[in-house]
Amino acid sequence: MQPTNRIIVNTLAQYARTIINMVLSLYSSRLVLNILGVDDYGIYSLVAGVVSLLSFFTNSLVGSTQRFLSVSQGKGDIERLKVVFSNSLILHLGLGLLTTIILESIEPLLFNGFLNIPFGREVIASALYQQVILMVYISFIASPYRALLISRENIVYISIVDVLDGILKVALVLLLPFIQADKLLVYGWIMFGIQVFNLLAFSCYCHRQYDECIWPKFKNFSFSYVKELFAYTGWVVYSTAVIVCRSQGMAIVINKFYNAAANAAYGIGNQISGMLAFISTSFTNAVSPQLMAAEGGGNHEKMWKLAGFQSKFSFLLLSMLAIPTMLEMDFILSIWLGNVPENAALFGRMFIAMQTIDQLSQGLGSANRAIGNIGKYTIVTYTPKLFIIPLSYIILKVSSSLHLIVFLMVTIECICMLLRIYLFKNTDGFSIKTYCNNVLMKSMLPVLVELAACYIIYILIDFNWRCIITYIVAVFSLVFASYFIALDSKEKYLIKKIIIKVLKI
Repeated sequence: MQPTNRIIVNTLAQYARTIINMVLSLYSSRLVLNILGVDDYGIYSLVAGVVSLLSFFTNSLVGSTQRFLSVSQGKGDIERLKVVFSNSLILHLGLGLLTTIILESIEPLLFNGFLNIPFGREVIASALYQQVILMVYISFIASPYRALLISRENIVYISIVDVLDGILKVALVLLLPFIQADKLLVYGWIMFGIQVFNLLAFSCYCHRQYDECIWPKFKNFSFSYVKELFAYTGWVVYSTAVIVCRSQGMAIVINKFYNAAANAAYGIGNQISGMLAFISTSFTNAVSPQLMAAEGGGNHEKMWKLAGFQSKFSFLLLSMLAIPTMLEMDFILSIWLGNVPENAALFGRMFIAMQTIDQLSQGLGSANRAIGNIGKYTIVTYTPKLFIIPLSYIILKVSSSLHLIVFLMVTIECICMLLRIYLFKNTDGFSIKTYCNNVLMKSMLPVLVELAACYIIYILIDFNWRCIITYIVAVFSLVFASYFIALDSKEKYLIKKIIIKVLKI
């Protein structure tokens, strides 16, 4: 299949998955909130979030393994691919065990006064913690298989498994009211069972379909590769750890000054952003393997073009739904949840704004990972995100102003985005001026048009289901403005090809 066709097929598959999973997730979240109640839902968000402080290895290792697999595929070296996968699986098993030991060792600290758990739910929260640790280890083992599927650009199969994941969650959650045992504990076992399903679905398929997917063998062990992968992964882990620490560190700070209901609002806001992030992530996963293969094959010009292409379209695609969602947040939450926790809309807007800003330099992150020289880049562009934790603690202690915290988080995200662009100033083949003109300026103008159009609808029309009109106006205004402002001649040609292929399906 031609590279352009693969991007089209993979992007369409992920968009279909995104829409289905978004609907399923919205429905599932409402069910869980209503069945568990605000306090138990807050406990789950808090406990799972604390575990995420050390489970950030999972996504980092997926990205790292996929990078090495894609580069090896670009060189056409099947033996190297076997070595990469075999050693990656060994590394995942070992790191998963190490992470489990660490998580178990800190349990006494967490559940002896550090976390603000509602009275009478301490034992259940501790049991839930054990369930989530098991989920973390399962996710470690599944990571190299997901990475292999992404590197092979088999996004269609990943999409099928993810949709089945969403269906299972809804189906099993519907059974919760009929179970006599503690609902929070049963919900934890449901999430664990789905993780096992994902592992089996990915591993069985990969071992049947791909020659490089082999069981670990001592003869394939390569200390030099493990050292290279671990060194590379260390920086990716650091960047992911910063994001998780910022998000969950804020959850802990809020928990200290508020209660479990505030954590529920924070978790819901984060979840809304996560659902919308699938839109841009879908495009990123479709482009990233070709970007890394281009770097592996020495085609630097193609790599930089794909990096700019990824940033521009990730930002535009996310903005298409982000703008109307932020404007109509209150109504969306009321329809979705019914009983909306206080400040859920505020946190939702905050996370969406941060996620959207991040997309403006998303392609540069992929380019940096493809090049492999990521130490300085990671430290400079991610460390400032942690400043929000002490600043938030001080603000809440002095004034209890959540709005000021939201402003600071969005501002820091803007600064980090600009730092990413600046750090590439001396990199061969990259021009800050060209990137700002072709990506930032051409991306921002259509979004401003969309924002103006949606805001006019927001202030002029007032009825319960106004959000439908707002979303329609958002899509058409952004598509129209993007075509005439953001796209160059080659990108317009690609869009036309996508439309023709969709119409033929």
